[in-house]
Amino acid sequence: MTSQEPTRVQPPDADNILQQFRSPLLLCCRFVLLSIFRVVKWIRRITWTVQGTKNLHSLDGPLIFVANHQSHVDTHVILDALPKSLRKTTAVAAAYDHFADSEGTSIKKRIIQFIVAAVWHAFGIERHKSPLRSIRTMNDLLNRGWSIVIYPEGTRSRTGTIADFKPGFALIAKRSGRPVIPVHINGGLGILPEATYIPRSGQMAVSFGSALHFEESESSNEFMARVEASVRELAACA
Repeated sequence: MTSQEPTRVQPPDADNILQQFRSPLLLCCRFVLLSIFRVVKWIRRITWTVQGTKNLHSLDGPLIFVANHQSHVDTHVILDALPKSLRKTTAVAAAYDHFADSEGTSIKKRIIQFIVAAVWHAFGIERHKSPLRSIRTMNDLLNRGWSIVIYPEGTRSRTGTIADFKPGFALIAKRSGRPVIPVHINGGLGILPEATYIPRSGQMAVSFGSALHFEESESSNEFMARVEASVRELAACA
């Protein structure tokens, strides 16, 4: 007798993602949880500064935000820093293996998946196996008017140092024709380090760079390097 491995649940497509975002239960939980987070921010004396939002005001249509990543709190701060009109249709690409019930057996992960979708419009993407399904999904979301936040390092930095970017976002920018906004965020490592669930007091800073477009003469790796250099430049100026 041979044992069979459990069927792995695939990351959601754009239809499933948007259906979940429109769920009345999710919308209700979003309002409640965001209200709770505002209270936690005040009690724990967490603040952040924002620079570069002027780079967003003249842009039409959905955007691709490409940011470095230190902590789970990064997502909340980046979204809060966006103009409200843009924030309500911005979704966040999250590691499917980390936040979602990829094996279809974990109630805990299903609850976490629901919470991150409710609070941050987060959805799962593949980061270890073939990313083509997730790339198609993100392209579909952009075509339907949703902006996307992507963390191209692939994981959180444990030291604050920016790791080399992965080129998946460049392919999305090429296919969609949408501008990429470089984003640098700092301070999350001290407020919510890995394996920490109660935030500490502290200050964060988020900076938005100028929009970058994929040029016809560029390769994906060349565009990736250009965006990464822009994020590192924002870090140097922080």
